[in-house]
Amino acid sequence: MSGPARATAHASSRAAVLDVIRAAGTISRVGLINATGFTGATISTVVRRLIDDGLVVETGRAESTGGKRRVLLQLNQSSRYAVGVHLDHAGITYVLTDLGGSVVARMSRAGAGAEDPPDVVERMAGEVGALIEGVGVGRERVLGLGLVSPGPLTPTSGMRLTPPLMRQWEDFPLDRALKEATGLPVVSDNDATAAALGEHWSGGVGAAATFAALYMGTGIGAGLLVDGMTYRGASGNAGEIGHSCLAVDGPECWCGARGCVEALAGPSAVVAAARADPALARAAGL
Repeated sequence: MSGPARATAHASSRAAVLDVIRAAGTISRVGLINATGFTGATISTVVRRLIDDGLVVETGRAESTGGKRRVLLQLNQSSRYAVGVHLDHAGITYVLTDLGGSVVARMSRAGAGAEDPPDVVERMAGEVGALIEGVGVGRERVLGLGLVSPGPLTPTSGMRLTPPLMRQWEDFPLDRALKEATGLPVVSDNDATAAALGEHWSGGVGAAATFAALYMGTGIGAGLLVDGMTYRGASGNAGEIGHSCLAVDGPECWCGARGCVEALAGPSAVVAAARADPALARAAGL
């Protein structure tokens, strides 16, 4: 076993088993029973179907512990792929990952800027197609597209509270529009939550399953994980700390309030403070 198997909630037994195999690197069927709590019959059925679908392969045997050596399982990482897209006004980043989450290809293109959302979506669809074709992966092997953008987001995928530079995206059904344009299933989330999930899945936080990841992009946000699951709160945007008030008489924020974390320490505020200091501006080449 090359890494810890993480006990987190999943939508199905199939998803749970896949995630444990991914996290473990290699693991036996008995190991899966211990890691998931599923019965032997359930593990046997799920594993057989995963092998039949080409998602999992048997790869040698574990060292003997006195009995019959157990067959090890691992992901067939090149069997399926997924596209990741980070949309921001300053730039759009695309990645193609394999089933294990490793980045196979990456490219960056011009951001949304002041373009109309439908025009940006059309351009994004073309760039997603170019990314996939450039690697030579068959479209049928791409499971879907993960889309992240600055939050907060509404349940219907619109950017309810957008910074001035992306105001035209308010209430635009971005995930539905991109699904129609690419023909791929689309799952959307805010960039801070995605960053926290990435740290968790890649082992960046060690064995910790409850933590917060501070994210600075267009603004300031945080992704929250509790017991390996994203925590969103009643509003769905529990990690949006950028608009928490730190100083009631502080500078006005674009959201209409004063003294927000973002107004005091966000990227724009940091750059403005650096420009206002002649010595610091010279040293930083501003």
